[in-house]
Amino acid sequence: MQTYTLLVVNLLMFVMYAGVLLVSARINGGSRGATWFAGANLCHAAAIAVLLREGDRPLGPALTLFCVLVVGSTLMLHRSFAELLDRARMLWSLQLVLLAVVTLSTAYAAYATQSYPWALLITSAVLGVQLALVASVVFSFAGEGVEAAGAFTGITLTIYAFVQMLRVAVMLRSGQQYVPSGAALQMEKLWLLCSLLVNGAVAFGFMFISAAKLRLELLWRAQIDELTGLLNRWAFKRVALKETFRARRMGGRLAVMMMDVDGLKGMNDRYGHGCGDAVLQSVAAVLQDTVRDHDSVARMGGDEFCILLPDTEMDEALKVAERLRAAIAAMAVKYRGVLLEVHASFGLSSSDRSGLNWQTLVDQGDAALYEAKRAGRNRVVAAKAIGSAVSSSDRHGPADRRRR
Repeated sequence: MQTYTLLVVNLLMFVMYAGVLLVSARINGGSRGATWFAGANLCHAAAIAVLLREGDRPLGPALTLFCVLVVGSTLMLHRSFAELLDRARMLWSLQLVLLAVVTLSTAYAAYATQSYPWALLITSAVLGVQLALVASVVFSFAGEGVEAAGAFTGITLTIYAFVQMLRVAVMLRSGQQYVPSGAALQMEKLWLLCSLLVNGAVAFGFMFISAAKLRLELLWRAQIDELTGLLNRWAFKRVALKETFRARRMGGRLAVMMMDVDGLKGMNDRYGHGCGDAVLQSVAAVLQDTVRDHDSVARMGGDEFCILLPDTEMDEALKVAERLRAAIAAMAVKYRGVLLEVHASFGLSSSDRSGLNWQTLVDQGDAALYEAKRAGRNRVVAAKAIGSAVSSSDRHGPADRRRR
């Protein structure tokens, strides 16, 4: 294939990649990094247009423009993947330094009288480094759920970086008598062919990663309660069933803690629903900060929460619940200058007393929570205590029962 034909095909493909990415981002809503990626392709297309206008070896200002456009294109490519993977500023300063190096060195080399293409050699070397940096970002931060797309894209970028370094090696081997013929001419054709194939693969990889990230984000949103950031009822049940099956298989224990914020309706009626939202967010933060990393916390709806404690028996669960009750009572929640007094009631059930059936654990936890409410609120009641009213908060006495 002739060099001119490869240049034209590359130019058309770069423009097409830019258009496809922008349209895809607008339709799917996954626009993170897409503008930078489109800019990278258009910048590369402009560089090829310079070659088509000036010939295979542009001179003077055209050479400087070509080199800056190519390096600028790779800089934008780096930014597009960094934004897509939530690492927008990673290695960005180094990329800017490389662009400055190419701009200054090619501007000087473009006006030199030497026949050796120092500007192209420096540009190719910088491109190799840039592409390696982009590949390192993709390899390091593709993340869970997009490993295949990240590996594919990273390997592709690595191959292209190797081709750039191979191009540098051919130029150095040719020495001062470098002319675009023989091995050097074949290297230029290989570079253009690789550019055509690699950038198609990179565009596919970008769309692949973008789609996978969008799918994971939607899945995450489907599992999280928007107000508190805790698991919602649907996601929590999935986690709970897995833990129940695991406990059965391993002979483990489970404790379930049902919790309700006392008097939230009264706060809403008096101060508005914004007050209730502030209280729920503060309570959720306390729950998250107090339980263990492998415990699961969910907002079941309204002012009701549920905490799943794997590998926990009732005695330990009572201590955890009492610690949570005290932490919530000690919160300082201010709303519109008013310091709010917040309390919560807890109902506990555990597999060592009720068996490893998830629905039974939830039902008994709910019954214990109802008993805590009926007994005066701001207390912890274990499922076994229903009817006998044995509560870890009985020591608070009658005055505490009259508080709410």
